[in-house]
Amino acid sequence: MRPAARDALAHALLATADDELVLGYRDTEWTGAAPILEEDVAFSSIGQDEVGHARLFYALLHELTGVALDYRARRADEYRHACFLETQTAPRYSPDGSHRGGSDWAYAIVRQYLYDLFDAERLAALRASAWDPLAQAVDKVQREEKYHLQHGRMWLERLAGGDRVARGRLEAALARAWPHALALFEPTEGDDVLLADRIIPVGSSELRDRWLERLRPSFSAHHLALPAERGRSGGWTVTVAASAGGRSGRHTPDWTDLWNEMTSVYRLDPAAVW
Repeated sequence: MRPAARDALAHALLATADDELVLGYRDTEWTGAAPILEEDVAFSSIGQDEVGHARLFYALLHELTGVALDYRARRADEYRHACFLETQTAPRYSPDGSHRGGSDWAYAIVRQYLYDLFDAERLAALRASAWDPLAQAVDKVQREEKYHLQHGRMWLERLAGGDRVARGRLEAALARAWPHALALFEPTEGDDVLLADRIIPVGSSELRDRWLERLRPSFSAHHLALPAERGRSGGWTVTVAASAGGRSGRHTPDWTDLWNEMTSVYRLDPAAVW
């Protein structure tokens, strides 16, 4: 692998690992706060899976570069996840019991479903990678992600087929999530090099088009319209995401709050061995 391709693959692996890590943390925040007890367990389990997948991709990054990455020791602007994944959705409270935001179950479901569809297409592309360690590692992740997608599809059907209030919340969450979800397809540095060298044979634009095509039957079945945006691709309305920038380290205040929590223990004593 030529150096330029190795560097580009490192950027792609880092973004993939960070996506999984951040969404995993956000999912586990629903433990004890989901609408029903079964979802406390389900979202916690999904979150644990995502964090486990992140560890696998960080390990592949180590194998590729020889540098062991400790996510707790990184600055907030060194993360390369899509901003879509960092938004706070679970309820948050101050020590005095006052509400600090969050508590949007419909948005959490929409985000998980849109991400899992995206991840299914990304994993399929990674499975065809010319770098054998990556192609071989993806198999286990794909098996677990299949159940995440089934869970999201079940909840989509439940909300879409529910009463007027439930469906209204779903449609509002979709309208709010849509432009931010498109930030999942923000290219990582060297995306064109990976495509040219067949290290990852599907570029971000094609990945987005495949994702849109997978959305067609699931949304049409429930008479859900994707929110209108400027520009078109294959008959679907798309535009540059308003929240793009995560792939280059530009994030939102929600990420600052989460990063402070994720790294708080480490920052008490960075020299300690945990």
